[in-house]
Amino acid sequence: MAPNSDVHPPTFVLDFQDHSVRVAGDYVAGRVELNLARAQDEGVESLRVNLQGCMVTTIIEGNSDGADARHEQTVELIKSSKTLWDRGTAFPDPGSHVLDLPFQFKLPENLPPSFHICGCHHEAVIRYGIEVVGHRPGRLRKDRRIEKSLTVLPAASPAQVLAKRTLKQGWGGPWKTFFLDQKIRQGIWGDHSHVRIEVKMPKLESYPRATPLPVKFYIETRTKPMSRTDAPEDKSHRPLFPAPPTQSADVKLYFHRAASIRANRKYGTGNDSFQTRGGLGDPTSTKVKSTVDAAEWIPDPKKQDQGVWKRAVRFETKELLPYAPSFSTETIECKYFLRFTVSFPGIGNDLKLNVPIHLDPVHGRLSSTTYADVPPDDPYPFLDDCPPAYCT
Repeated sequence: MAPNSDVHPPTFVLDFQDHSVRVAGDYVAGRVELNLARAQDEGVESLRVNLQGCMVTTIIEGNSDGADARHEQTVELIKSSKTLWDRGTAFPDPGSHVLDLPFQFKLPENLPPSFHICGCHHEAVIRYGIEVVGHRPGRLRKDRRIEKSLTVLPAASPAQVLAKRTLKQGWGGPWKTFFLDQKIRQGIWGDHSHVRIEVKMPKLESYPRATPLPVKFYIETRTKPMSRTDAPEDKSHRPLFPAPPTQSADVKLYFHRAASIRANRKYGTGNDSFQTRGGLGDPTSTKVKSTVDAAEWIPDPKKQDQGVWKRAVRFETKELLPYAPSFSTETIECKYFLRFTVSFPGIGNDLKLNVPIHLDPVHGRLSSTTYADVPPDDPYPFLDDCPPAYCT
């Protein structure tokens, strides 16, 4: 099939790697290829490139009369502009119609990360982008534009870079423990059973994003007081309540974020969760190591032939968290939690342990060592339910 002769080449093309992650304080570079013949035909008189970044918060406030009030605030983070070409100032090499126009910007050092959260009554966005504008004078003429977004992360401090390398080599330092003790029962009446959940993580102030994080999960159950049996089973050989999960898929792990949002004088909150992949809660994972302890009978020191059955299971895995760092600005504050959930039969027997987790400090000092100096991690599974700005 013959090519369509009516299809014209574009007036200008932006050559810019929009899928790369930029680090605050580093340079953003690209080039524009300008077709001078097309620019003359289209009436383009000048070419400008803009680097823009802003933080936009929106809160919808419901009123009793049914008319919702919309509150929106925009904070400009960066706005730089460079003129690449004016008509008559530069020409391509002989025999060519294309003019190569490179550009470069330096990002400020204190930029917050790219971010997006959206709900029914709120939205918060931190976005950055490159825009090329071909100016066409005249009342009925629209300027020609090309826009591309870019993802920005704060610079890592030397301590964070060291933590990243240490975790990648295998953690050999101290651990910190989070735990939950709770009494549960299967029915409405009767004695309570006991469940203890423990989560161990490396003892660090914060954790580098997109880096395998070792996690140890321990769950211990004790039956209600009972007469001794040969094994923790009933007459039908079913495990006595509450039986600990022996499959890692039965321990659900969600990455929960809580965002505080301000738009002018209005305040709101945004909360959502994403189920992690490749570790706890993922039935397809093969990277979780499990250890099932032998059941132990613990006698009651005051009552002969009375006691409880103790059972315990340990899971060890590495979780990957490719999300924006924790941060706080004048209009947005974002905090994270790891939420471990184990469900037992009965009403109200869903046990949840929330572990606060801080990902990479926002205002790390720039040095000769930043994120760009750290070797890339192994590829991680793409998270379909994550906002685009998180999958960086």
